[in-house]
Amino acid sequence: MSKPLNEEVLSLINTALINRKNEVLLQILELLEILKAKDDEKMARISSELTELLADESNLDEILKAKNLEELLNILVRLNENKMIKIYEKNYLKEKFPHLAQSQFIK
Repeated sequence: MSKPLNEEVLSLINTALINRKNEVLLQILELLEILKAKDDEKMARISSELTELLADESNLDEILKAKNLEELLNILVRLNENKMIKIYEKNYLKEKFPHLAQSQFIK
């Protein structure tokens, strides 16, 4: 496969992945981004899966206390032991969540 075609195929795959909103990591990062932005007008949309996870207040506290992305991922892996967590490229996450990047949460 030629390089331009390869890049085109990858961009289509990446677009499909970006459009999936039901992923726990992205939802939690979106929630943290809104909290860091202190924007009272924005609300985070969360799935029933994440609602179930956050129903236990100790889980929410633990997630909110995460100091960086690596710590958050470790928490999510432990809380979702039977489920896969999709990992994204840091540059994509920095672009999508600028307040978290600015606060050095995403390094």
